[in-house]
Amino acid sequence: MAEERTLWDYLEEGGKDEYDERADRERSRRQTFKRLRASGHWLTLLRVARTMPQPFTLNDVSVAVWRAEPEFFGMKGYPFPDNHKVHYILYGSRGLIAKGIILRVRQGLFRVAEGVDPEELLRAEPDGPGAGCEGDDLSATARRSSP
Repeated sequence: MAEERTLWDYLEEGGKDEYDERADRERSRRQTFKRLRASGHWLTLLRVARTMPQPFTLNDVSVAVWRAEPEFFGMKGYPFPDNHKVHYILYGSRGLIAKGIILRVRQGLFRVAEGVDPEELLRAEPDGPGAGCEGDDLSATARRSSP
């Protein structure tokens, strides 16, 4: 198991400028994730995914949510879906897959967990739609709904 790196390790490795650049990228990435989770777009994704034939691929759901909300789920400057945004919402320790709301059938194939009701998930959230991918109440509700 690797040791956790310290500030000194980073400074010795590439200097202060490189460390500042990495820290800046990491901070930007975290802000993007936070913004996506707090936006309520996870709910749009879930609602659209429930209407699709199950199981579905990442590309299937990317196109479907893009059609439902092209201004958010589209690539900036292009009339095409951006599956990176869908990927952020699905994956990660606080994503819909980790919460048990979307199940991974096998590599590249997903389905909505049985009995998941977006409206019930919203009611279970103490802080409104922004807590959707973060709150424990959400994952507990999804687990209760799954067989």
